[in-house]
Amino acid sequence: MIEFKTDKVLVRGLSKDIKIKAKLEVPGDKSISHRAIMLGSLAGGKSTVSNLSLSRDNLATIAAFRKLGINIKKQNSSGSNKDFIINGTGLYGLKEPESVINTANSGTLTRLLAGILAGNDFFSVMSGDRYLNSRPMKRIIEPLSLMGAKINGRKDGSYPPLAVSGGRLKSIFYEVPVPSAQVKSCIMLAALFAEGDTVIYEKKGTRDHTENLLKLQGYPVNVDAPVNGGSLITVKGRGRGELKPFNISIPGDFSSAAFFIALGILNEDSEITACNVLLNDKRIGLIKALEMMGANVDLTLTGEVPERTGDIKVKYSALRGITVPLELVPDMIDEFPIFSVIASFAEGKTTVTGAKELRVKESDRIKTIIFNLKRIGVGIKELEDGFEINGNPSLKNFKPSMKSKMDGLTVLNPFGDHRIAMSMIIMGLILKNRKIELRNIRCINTSFPEFFDVLAEITV
Repeated sequence: MIEFKTDKVLVRGLSKDIKIKAKLEVPGDKSISHRAIMLGSLAGGKSTVSNLSLSRDNLATIAAFRKLGINIKKQNSSGSNKDFIINGTGLYGLKEPESVINTANSGTLTRLLAGILAGNDFFSVMSGDRYLNSRPMKRIIEPLSLMGAKINGRKDGSYPPLAVSGGRLKSIFYEVPVPSAQVKSCIMLAALFAEGDTVIYEKKGTRDHTENLLKLQGYPVNVDAPVNGGSLITVKGRGRGELKPFNISIPGDFSSAAFFIALGILNEDSEITACNVLLNDKRIGLIKALEMMGANVDLTLTGEVPERTGDIKVKYSALRGITVPLELVPDMIDEFPIFSVIASFAEGKTTVTGAKELRVKESDRIKTIIFNLKRIGVGIKELEDGFEINGNPSLKNFKPSMKSKMDGLTVLNPFGDHRIAMSMIIMGLILKNRKIELRNIRCINTSFPEFFDVLAEITV
């Protein structure tokens, strides 16, 4: 089914004899892992974090805070151990880094860390890989500048590398122009160092992991729902609170589970249960969309503190196309690559609009989705802020012309984007009479280095 070569993989469709019946666990949530490292480092004392994601992005966050003087170590010496001790030095205990902080491919690390660095009285520089350094940063620089931060970057501060001269900040009222948990969290972290109370207005609520962790740490954060929708988040500023150390186990990453949810729904006579997965209401927009499409999905709640956690069981389902409601778009923004694969096999048209944020992810995900699905033969149309897919349940059994010099081989390109790469591998497993070659697959390590191991376990 899957053959590896240097930085590329050849995928053949699963045999019709393979009916997957499996329970699995995915690594700890990447978004919560970032925040746990950051807020544990700013806490006054020792925090323990279990099931931390060991993705390339999260390892970059650990390295960044070590460079800032924080002692972060594994609880034991096992190479695969995911339990860490963070010896926090308090809000004002970070040290000036002696060299550039490498933020790798992580937009979350870059944007959230900018908020922390802005409030510290020293100089620092952040720079990532070529994909990260092409992602826009003005969305965080504008509110941080209003707070008094001094940040310079390429093209008038629009792109990394970013040079931050930190110092005293002032509180602000800020209305987030587009739904973005990264922008909101950046301002919240900067607000910890600001004079007075900072108030953030979100027209549309986004993932609230930062709020949940701050509350767990006993920090004064208040979330109100205004009459006209959205939410008002008030963060007490400098000298108004402390970050207490914590002990948490991070639930499984929903975005990682999404690839196996898709496989269970699309592969005939299959049933897959993803256990101990994050079920934060702002992260499971994909589940709500799949239920609208007629998918057989069952959720079982197993925990609620500090985040809702549970098991997701899916079964093979006949799907119908939908128009994704605009209110769901921010809650499934990371899942649109795998959603596009699912929609390719649904009966009828699926339409996604209001997703312009996809243009500024690890790749222009609208263009990369269009490029790869068109090469496979999916009827897909590019929109300015999304796409339209004319689904075809018979696509999985389509036989390409044997006149092709490549003997039916289709070469795809993830353009350095981990979620595109994993989505196209799932697509290749569902296509019964095709061979898919995917190049530049090292990017998968950005979020899910265990992806192929989990896949091998359930498709044997």
